[in-house]
Formats: sequence, structure tokens, C-alpha cells
Amino acid sequence: MVRRTARGIALATAALALVAGTSPAGAASAAPSGTTGQAKHAETIEQLPYPVDRSNNAGWWTPLDVVDGVTYMAFDAPAAEAARHEVHVAANGADGAWTVGCLRADDGSCATFLDDSGHDQPSIVVDGEGTIHAFVSMHHVPWQYYRSTTPGDVTSLVDASADLPDQGVPMTYPVTARGADGDAYVMVRGGRDEATVRDGRLYRFDTAAGTWSRVAVFASGVGASVYPDDLEVGTDGRLHVLWEWHRWAAGPYRHLGSYAVYDPADGSWHDAAGAPLTTPITPTAGGAVLYQPFRPGETMQSDAPTVQTAKLAVHGDTLAGVVYRYAEAKADGTPDRFDVRFARFDGTAWQRETVIDAESLGTGVDTVAALDATSAAGVTRTYAVVQGTADGRVRTQVVRAERGLDGGDWRFAGLGDVQPGQQRLAARTVRTGPSAGTDVLYVSAAESGPTTGTLFHARVPRTGGPIAGSPLEDVVAGLRG
Repeated sequence: MVRRTARGIALATAALALVAGTSPAGAASAAPSGTTGQAKHAETIEQLPYPVDRSNNAGWWTPLDVVDGVTYMAFDAPAAEAARHEVHVAANGADGAWTVGCLRADDGSCATFLDDSGHDQPSIVVDGEGTIHAFVSMHHVPWQYYRSTTPGDVTSLVDASADLPDQGVPMTYPVTARGADGDAYVMVRGGRDEATVRDGRLYRFDTAAGTWSRVAVFASGVGASVYPDDLEVGTDGRLHVLWEWHRWAAGPYRHLGSYAVYDPADGSWHDAAGAPLTTPITPTAGGAVLYQPFRPGETMQSDAPTVQTAKLAVHGDTLAGVVYRYAEAKADGTPDRFDVRFARFDGTAWQRETVIDAESLGTGVDTVAALDATSAAGVTRTYAVVQGTADGRVRTQVVRAERGLDGGDWRFAGLGDVQPGQQRLAARTVRTGPSAGTDVLYVSAAESGPTTGTLFHARVPRTGGPIAGSPLEDVVAGLRG
């Protein structure tokens, strides 16, 4: 259970109500609801009444959290100065009203940050006391961290970067999660370039003490760089940790999709088979750590085959699987089109399969680096973005695939409308209460307008078995115009 005190709940609820009372009229403008064609899985899709900056795109981020019936969404917002953006956090309470606030500079104005699509986007987590934590614009720079001074109040986030350990270390790709006890966690890549190392690090915020500490440098290797992918907490309190490797220093085509489990009860680390691990885990760890090992001819120096972007599906206290993008090598050694794959550990070995075969999409249609996955109530879902070109313009569609926990065929449906330009997403599952099992989605269409984009909030219930679905080619047909 989350360590959420009565005071924390009351303060968070009061803060949200207070801000809602001062927000602009019409804070929630609902777009027409999309449906899968089956009432048992009817989804709702709402467009937020705030513009997003065109830089609001990432594959690794955690811009969404859901706690105590409140949905929090962080996004890059347009700034007055060119090539810069503000970071805003919006909250949606039980009454359906949206409230929003910006991260504050020392003088009380909205802080601004450099645009860098895919690198400088926000990740947030709300701890068990209702405190909002935001990590922003961190691409190989020291900590840029903001924290709310009032629980649940999205207008009260101020710079608290000095509160974190390892000051001065350049950090990248913050990925967040809330522990079962309410503590907050962040996984990042820390740079030690003088040693040709960019390692994986895990940090914890103790809500009782109000302090951050480093849990571990959990992955490291000379001449290698860690790419954080996902961090999920099971109902038993263990943290499921997901990352990729690349040769030092950086690059888009990664290798050795890796998974481990951290148990905060005793500080131990284990692989998917339950075997103990010694940290830091190295690129040569092998075995049940690797959901996607090297293929014949693949090395850390090659561009393909390659892994790019991955997310976890955790069902209760058990790993349901990993969704990830994977490309084979073409004859010239460059990556072919990226499939969406799913890996699950059967108790003995990792089993891998293809969810979306890029070749089956036809000419001019492909997957992009936007994924997430959830698993609850006996149904596992993967979410992906597929893009095509019509009349010389890129168009994208969010695709959901789902099936029963025990396997079977994947069943497909679209989520929302085809959008101009890129889309990126994140998903969280409501774990308790009357909406338990419902997926809450964050969908950013940052290029939907001439100068700014739009942000959508979707809810997809689980009210039965997997959907009947539609053929994938029908789901993505709108991408061709």
C-alpha cells in the first residue's frame, strides 16, 4: 500500500480544489470520444485546453502519473523566446476540471529551457505524501529538478536541484516511479566521460525524511553507455528496471535489451529467473538479464541489429513482458524497418515474438519510437505509434494491441484520430477503486498545428476479455490519406 497520510490526502485535495477555483473558465474542452466499437472497452479521449511546444516528444520519458483519482501530466509549453520552452504540469481531479502551473524560476516567473526534441522532456512522479517531483531538460547536464512546496499543487513547483546527491555529474533520461510505500524513485544515466562510462543510476526520495539518496549505480561498463527505458513497481514493492546499451558515448541504435529487479526490502538485485545479481551489472552479464541478446554478427560497435525504446508490462507483482522496437540489419549493415516486439520470461528463458511487423504495414508506413505497455485484470496491452505520409505530410496513428495474460493472438484497435506530424505517448493503469484496471494515457501531438501542438488525455477501461479488434492494415489505413 502507498504510504499516504491523511494530511497528505487532505492537503493535495485542498490544493487542487483551490487552484481549480482560480483557473480559467472552460478548463476542460472535451474532444469527441473515440471507441473501439465495443462498449465493454469504450474509451474516452479529451483534448487539454493548453498548447504544447513542438519539442514535446520523447520515447523514454514519464510525463504522466495517476494517484488518488488525480491525473498529472507534464509537458513542454511554448515560451516567448525562440528555441526555448516552459514546463507546465496539469492536473485533473474527480470533478473533471483541469488546473495548470509552470515550474517557477527563483524570481517567480516561469522557468524556460532549451528545446531539444527527444532529449529535454519532463518526467514526473507524485509521492505518497502528494508532493510532485519533476525532472526536466536533462540531456547530459547536472540535475534540473523541481518539487512542489504544497502537496498536489501544480502551481507550487520550485527548483530543488541542490537536494539531490552526486552534484555536478551530467545526468540524462530521467525515468520515474512511486514505490509501494510512497517513496519516489528516479532512474538516470550518469556521465563519467573521463572514464568513457555513462552508467545507470537509481535514486530514492524518502518521504519520511524528506531526502534523496543514491540506491545504486546498477549498470556500468567501460566504453559503454546506458539508455534508461522504464521503471515499474509491482504490488510486492519490488522495482522492475529496464534499459539498453550503446557503445560510449551515444547513438540511436542500441543493443542488449536488459532487465533486472531491485528489492528495496533488502537491497538485493535479481535477474528474470530470480538469480542474484551483483551491481553494477555489466554489458557482459548475459543470461536472464537480456530479453534481447546479441544476434549473430551483432556487436556493440555495429548499428544493426538494434533495439530502440522499450517499456515494461507488470501484472500485479509479476512481469508480463517487455514491448520494444527492434530492427534487423540490411545487407549494408544499416537498420531495416523497426518492428514492435514483445518478450516474456517463461520461467526458464525469454520468449520473443513480433507484435507489429513493419513490412506488413506496406510501403511508406512504419513504427516510431513511441511505446508503452500495461497489464491488469488478465489483459496485457501494448501501445505504439505508426506513421505514414500522405500528400507529402507525415501522419500518425496511436495503435493498441491486446491479448489475454496467457498469450494468444494480438488484437488491434486505433486510439484517437490520425494526427498530422509526430505523436508520443505514455500509459499508466489505475490500480485501485472503481476504475481499477483502466489505462490512463498521455498522447502528445506536438506538430498538430502550425506553431504549437495538442495534448490528449485518454482512458481505456478493462471490462472483460481482450477486444475482438480489427486487422492492423485497417487500423492504419487512414495514414495513407
